[in-house]
Amino acid sequence: MNRETLWLSCGVVRDELLQLHRQGLISGSLLFLDSMLHMNPPNLEAELQAELRRQSNEERLIVLVYGDCSPGMLDLVRRFKAGRIDAINCAQFLVGRERYRELMREEAFLVLPEWARRWKHVMGHELGLSRPVARELMGENRGALVYLDTGITPAPREELAEFSEYTGLPWRVEAVTLEPALAELLKAQARAMAARPREESI
Repeated sequence: MNRETLWLSCGVVRDELLQLHRQGLISGSLLFLDSMLHMNPPNLEAELQAELRRQSNEERLIVLVYGDCSPGMLDLVRRFKAGRIDAINCAQFLVGRERYRELMREEAFLVLPEWARRWKHVMGHELGLSRPVARELMGENRGALVYLDTGITPAPREELAEFSEYTGLPWRVEAVTLEPALAELLKAQARAMAARPREESI
């Protein structure tokens, strides 16, 4: 009998994982944490550790759909014998390593669908960046806003135009398939299987 997989994921890629699950390309249970936890890495790590303690058992495989989002991420993987995607962040997870490098060379600021709907909260409330400060910082470090369109929901063009005006950066939409993400998820699942032989228990 196949072992159940729990996909413990950042909510920023909720729609994408739900789509892969609906299509039968990944199976098991999906559990999402609020993407705003990234604004406080120690809190994120504490929440992940608490969930891992609650969810771990000898029969279940656990895959963390997180990048290098907290200092102790690798320690959590080892301690709970989980698999984890091999990506520094969720943008790289979606576009793949090579395309991510190309976009970074372009000094692109990558906008994920879930994040695009919350940019005002992130910039104003979480980061405390007023429009003039955001324009100064973004202008010095980034060349364009690039929305990663996974095709699940319509691109929020009005919100992107507002974000562009707020930061002073031009914006564009880049179509992204879910193939790189699926490949990474399946490799992470294989790592979870290797870390948890069937006879082993927590």
